[in-house]
Amino acid sequence: MKSFPDNYDDNRVHRGGPRTSTVSQRRIVAAAVAGNLLEFYDFTVYSFFALTIAKLFFPATDPVVSTLLALSAFAIGFVARPVGGFVLGHYADRRGRRAALTLTIALMALGSAIIGLTPTYATIGLAAPVIIIGARLLQGFAQGGEFGAATATLLETGAAGSRGFRASWQLASQGAAALMGSGLAAILTYRLSSEALLDWGWRVPFLIGTLIMPVGIYLRRHLAEEPAREASGARSTLEPALVKKWFLTVFAIMGMTVATYVMMYYIPTYAIQYLHLPRKTTVLVATAAPLISLLMCPLWGALSDRMKARKPLTIFGRTALIVLLYPSFWLMNHFPSAGVVTALIVLLMFFYTMGSAPAYALMPENFPKHVRAGYLASAYAVAVSLFGGTAQLVVAWLIRVTGNTMAPAWYMIVCVMVSLVAVSMLEETGRRSLD
Repeated sequence: MKSFPDNYDDNRVHRGGPRTSTVSQRRIVAAAVAGNLLEFYDFTVYSFFALTIAKLFFPATDPVVSTLLALSAFAIGFVARPVGGFVLGHYADRRGRRAALTLTIALMALGSAIIGLTPTYATIGLAAPVIIIGARLLQGFAQGGEFGAATATLLETGAAGSRGFRASWQLASQGAAALMGSGLAAILTYRLSSEALLDWGWRVPFLIGTLIMPVGIYLRRHLAEEPAREASGARSTLEPALVKKWFLTVFAIMGMTVATYVMMYYIPTYAIQYLHLPRKTTVLVATAAPLISLLMCPLWGALSDRMKARKPLTIFGRTALIVLLYPSFWLMNHFPSAGVVTALIVLLMFFYTMGSAPAYALMPENFPKHVRAGYLASAYAVAVSLFGGTAQLVVAWLIRVTGNTMAPAWYMIVCVMVSLVAVSMLEETGRRSLD
């Protein structure tokens, strides 16, 4: 794996980059991905304990309806993401990346703490689900601005020849966060009784997640701060060419965010409810997808730097994913075992990461620096809100109304096909300098 130099002067590498000669790239990567780590750690924990949260906060006579309500609370946090993307993305472009990144991680940690401390429906009644929904909205607002500022920081800070590698850590950090969340959930599941887990054990991961905040803020204090930009810039932020790229970016993200939330977060629930695997055996399934994401994303990002082209890997990976989705879910349903499901998820994630990691540099490289964080944050927030955050709810609903457990495969195929067309229409940027 490519290593970071301990010190460098970014102004020697590419025009327009902030001076960061006293800060290592390792620290910059860690600072940039800390918020993303907290975000996806929280997603993993919520998804792993979705059935528990459904029982405690969204009780219903039909357990499937209860699960749908819990997933709706998960999805509702994404309603606030576009607002956060526009507001905080613009804030990052005007006031600097560091200020925005510090604010977003603090808000996300607050939301996680609220979820971990809220009394159940049996204790305070309707106020319990209302508080959970409020916490998800707060997290959604913060998460909407996190991605744009963090990805812009990774792209702009460091050598031009390793932009793809650095940007890929946004996706790799999702895998690391999911491993942390699923690992802690697995320990609690195995070590605690069912009664203790239901009573207090499920709260522990949410409260532990808040510890990422002080570490993230400490790291982000060492990022080089940029001077604030005046709001009346000479260059328009609504140029038709940029607006077109914004729409392409939304749809380029669409298929991959759906695949992320289904394969990385919904699969444990799917394996329990429809493949009838024991809860404890789904731990293996839950760790397979994030492990492949963590291992493969930096490799694909580095390879795109060596190729000096982002699109070939992206297009090939997404095409292969489309081809493999239906037969993989068919095999899961006809040969339901932890080993079979895990092996198929590993195969799908191999091509998912190939189609996604290089795009994490390709998409922001399509926007100029003075509006990069705003355009990227808002596009990502809209795509994830409309498609990613609702993916678990949509596939669960599709299975219920159609009675077909292959519904997740069909939904992902359609979304990834749209995404493939969109990413193929973006400009190739691997050889381009940032402006």
